[in-house]
Amino acid sequence: MPKLFALHQTLLSFTGDAWIEDERGDRLYEIDGKVAISRTLDLLDQAGTVLYTLQQPLMSLHRSFAITRGDQLVGNVEKELFTFLGDRFTITLTDGEALEGSGDFLDHEFRVTRGDTEVIAASRAWFSMHDTYGVRVADGFDEPLALAIAIAIEQIEAEERRTAP
Repeated sequence: MPKLFALHQTLLSFTGDAWIEDERGDRLYEIDGKVAISRTLDLLDQAGTVLYTLQQPLMSLHRSFAITRGDQLVGNVEKELFTFLGDRFTITLTDGEALEGSGDFLDHEFRVTRGDTEVIAASRAWFSMHDTYGVRVADGFDEPLALAIAIAIEQIEAEERRTAP
């Protein structure tokens, strides 16, 4: 059965600080954002252990985040430059798996698929609070990795909204 998480963004946070609860309201994860030479977000468990680190390159043609676990690259989330029907993301995992993200990013609704199978879905419509959106993760998919991918997509889109003319 898919698992539902609520991602709560800290209002007015330039670093991306947030927390994530499960469907019972238990606080399971935290996102700790840092701004230095490049933008970095750590996904932490309840004990404060870093599960994944998302790092946005300082200079890049594409808007993207690299996802690492420890010192190992796990994957890359990259916004496609030219699309005709809305925004699209390519998520390339180092194990060779390719995922695709698409949706209505203005309304904070998107899905990530592996072939024809949905592995991640996100929607702000599932919650009445403006700074919260739901993330549903398919059975068998690494939940913290799914949350890291959703956070990367949301951060890229938020940055684009801030810099739009």
